[in-house]
Amino acid sequence: MPSGFSWSELGVDSARIHVVKEAELPSGRREFVLYWCMVNHRAEENHALDAALALGNHLGLPVVVYLALRPDYPHASERLHAWALEGMSDVAAGCASRGVPCWMELPRTADEHVARLAELGRRAAIIVSDLFPTFIIPGHLHGAARAVQVPLVAVDASCVVPMQRVATLQAGAYTLRPKLQKLWPEYLGRILPARKPKVSGHRLHPEFEPADARAAREALGSFDIDHDVKPLAERGGRKAGLDALRTFLQSKLEGYDTQRNDPGHSHQSNLSPFFHWGNLFAGEAARAAIRARGTDHPAVRSFLEELLVRRELGFNYCLHTPVPRQLSVESLPAWARDTLSAHQQDRREHLYTREDLAAARTADGLWNAAQRELRERGRIHNYLRMLWGKKILEWSPTPQQALERIAWLNDKYAVDGRDPSSVANFMWVLGLHDRPFQERKVLGKVRPMSSLRTADKYDLGPYLARWARPEDAPVKIKRVRRMAAD
Repeated sequence: MPSGFSWSELGVDSARIHVVKEAELPSGRREFVLYWCMVNHRAEENHALDAALALGNHLGLPVVVYLALRPDYPHASERLHAWALEGMSDVAAGCASRGVPCWMELPRTADEHVARLAELGRRAAIIVSDLFPTFIIPGHLHGAARAVQVPLVAVDASCVVPMQRVATLQAGAYTLRPKLQKLWPEYLGRILPARKPKVSGHRLHPEFEPADARAAREALGSFDIDHDVKPLAERGGRKAGLDALRTFLQSKLEGYDTQRNDPGHSHQSNLSPFFHWGNLFAGEAARAAIRARGTDHPAVRSFLEELLVRRELGFNYCLHTPVPRQLSVESLPAWARDTLSAHQQDRREHLYTREDLAAARTADGLWNAAQRELRERGRIHNYLRMLWGKKILEWSPTPQQALERIAWLNDKYAVDGRDPSSVANFMWVLGLHDRPFQERKVLGKVRPMSSLRTADKYDLGPYLARWARPEDAPVKIKRVRRMAAD
C-alpha cells in the first residue's frame, strides 16, 4: 500500500485486505476512489465498499461504484443474468441512498464490451474490488493490475472470519473449526456501520452512457446469452435476500438440525444464492439466527456449522489453491488420488454422456429427479446434491471427467454455482475434506452413496411427487417408494 497508510487508523480490518497491485498514490489530482464491484451486490455490510469510503474520506475524495456485466462469461444465461441484474439494481438504489454514484455497463454482445478499467484508473486515486478466490474473479484482478497504474486492493466481504486469518490450507472441517471458533468472539458480533461519504460524487460523470439494471432485466432477450436456461420465479437481490432470511428464521430454523437433510421436508435455508451473489453477508444471517433462538439452540448450532465452518472451509480451499488446480484430481488428498487411480479401469455399470446427464436420462429415478430440480429450481436439495455428484463419479470414464461434468452441470443451471462452496463440494465428492471408507469398485476408498440407501433413510415420496416423471425408470422409483414406506 502507499506509504503513510494505516488501515486500522481508517477503521478497516487489515486482515480483509489483499494487495493486488502495490503502487504509490498518483502525484496528480485524481477525481475519486473507485469501488469495482464484481461479487458483493449489496450496499449494506459490504466491507469492500466500506474500505473504499474510508479511503475516500481520508483522501478527501468521493467514491464511485462501478459494475459491469459482460454477456460472454462462462455459462452466461437468462437465469444468471437475471439474478445478477436484480442484485445490481438493488446495489444502485442502496448506493444512491448514501450519496454514492453507481456507474453501470451492460453490453448486449461481446463486441459491445469495452475494457473500461484502465480508463477509470486514470481518473481514480486508488481502486478497491472484491476478494473472491475462484471462477473468473482472480483472473480479472490480475488483468486489472497490469492495466492500471494506481494501487489496487481486493477486500474480503464474503467471510465472517476473514479468510486470510487462516494462513494455511486446512485438511477438513475438524482442523478449521477450532481456529474459527477462537476468532468468532472477535468477528461474529461485529456489525459494520454504514459509513457516510464526506465528499459527494453527484457532480461526477462517466465518460460513457450508464446502463439501467432494471430496464436490462426486462430486456433479457436482447442479450447474446443462453436463452434456454430461463430465469427462476424466485428473484435475486438484496431485498429478496432479506425476505428469504426472514422466511427461514420464522418457518424453517426450528427443526433445521434434524430435518435439513431430509429431501421430503424441504427444510433448507434456501439462502446460498444470496450469499454467492453477495446479496447477503453471512455475518448478518448468523447474528439474526442467534437473536432468534440463541447460540445454544440445536438448530442455530447446526445452521452456524454450515454457514460459518463448512462454507468458509470452501473459501479456505480456494484461497490456498490456484484456480487452474481447484477442480483437479491432483489437488485431492494422496489417499483419494491413489485409490481413484487404482480403480480408474474398473468396469462402470453405466457410462452416460454429458448430454444424457443434462437431460436426466439415466437408469436412476432419484438421480433424474435431482437433476430435474437443478434444471428447474436452480439448485438441488443439499443432501441429494452429494448423491448426485457421487453417481456422476460412478458413471464417468475417469475421475477428472466426472469433476468436469459435475462443474459443467452445476454451473450451467445453479444460481449458487461458481462459488468456493460449490468447488469444495465437487472436490468432496472425490474425497477432499473426507476420510477413506471400505474399498469397492470404481470409487475405491472414496465415500459411497446410493439412491436405495437414501430411500431407506428418508421418505422420498414428497420429493419424487414433485420432481420425478413417468419416464424416470419406473421400476426403480416404485422400489424407492416401497422402501420409504416400509
